[in-house]
Amino acid sequence: MQTKIQTLIQQGLIWHGQTTDTQAATLSTGFKQLDKVLGGGWQYPGLHEWQLQAPFSEQALLLPLVKQAVQHHQPVFWINPPAWLSAAGLHYYGLSKSMQIVIQTNAEKAAWAFEQVLQTKNALALGWFEQKATTAQCVRRWYKASQTGQMGVVLSEPTVNEEARAYSNRLRVKMTTTGVTLDLLKRKAGWPLENVALQ
Repeated sequence: MQTKIQTLIQQGLIWHGQTTDTQAATLSTGFKQLDKVLGGGWQYPGLHEWQLQAPFSEQALLLPLVKQAVQHHQPVFWINPPAWLSAAGLHYYGLSKSMQIVIQTNAEKAAWAFEQVLQTKNALALGWFEQKATTAQCVRRWYKASQTGQMGVVLSEPTVNEEARAYSNRLRVKMTTTGVTLDLLKRKAGWPLENVALQ
């Protein structure tokens, strides 16, 4: 005979803060400690938010992710990146023969393009958006689109309003004197964490 609490757990009405879904597919972040605290890496499919305190602070996280997408023969869509991709840089990292698609447009069209990419098969979507463009309704649409099997990363400035959003993970990227550290504002693998060093 089951207890009432076991019944509620089976119905998914009680959240286990320290348990992870062993069936969920993940992509390694490229950093052992970060993989561990995220329950294996970036959830795939999934929608992740990286809040950037400084421009281009996301580079350490981007390269391992893009390399894995290329290894899986996935095109990478860069939607409104802060700078044009460098052909020399792609060649240096062995990515010159991969499909890298850059879309530069206004915020409304960029949000639409991001959703369309997330609805396709086998692609990685990277989108740079202002916080005012990432409304709760917009994020819900992106999250639903990502559940077709895609992975998306929303890169934005830090928010002062920590209103709930339908992201798989939310993290804040900080530059320190010792390198890049992360505050995990939301993670499926447990409670929020501060000052996780990339190592």
